[in-house]
Amino acid sequence: MNLRDRVQELLDFQKTNPTVEESYERFYEENVVVQENLQPPRVGRALSIERQRQMNANVQDIHEFKIGAVLVDGFTEDHPLDGHSVIEMHIEITTMDGYRIRVEELGLQTWKEGRIVHERYFYDPGNFQGKAKEINAVH
Repeated sequence: MNLRDRVQELLDFQKTNPTVEESYERFYEENVVVQENLQPPRVGRALSIERQRQMNANVQDIHEFKIGAVLVDGFTEDHPLDGHSVIEMHIEITTMDGYRIRVEELGLQTWKEGRIVHERYFYDPGNFQGKAKEINAVH
């Protein structure tokens, strides 16, 4: 298995609609650093799990969740599960407070031994409204 296979495993796993905890446990290092745009990073799975739980609880309807381009680079024969990936996502939801939000996002992951050790998201937060805007401001 190399990093390209591991990233595909992550994408396939997400199609099974796992819990937030299952995803983080299976693919993320315990002390993972996750950052939204230019906000201060969150350190540790627990903080990211809690933030994602809050975001998920605020979703009334999912209209679209589509994966676009997936890029994988940096793995070698000596370190087949180390490197970087970029995943393009298109998400459109209606929140519990009635806002329809569309996000086009890039997630940049740094992998070490088959686990994500750093993840940074790039998107325009201008579409976030209501409770989603409050949750998104949490680091």
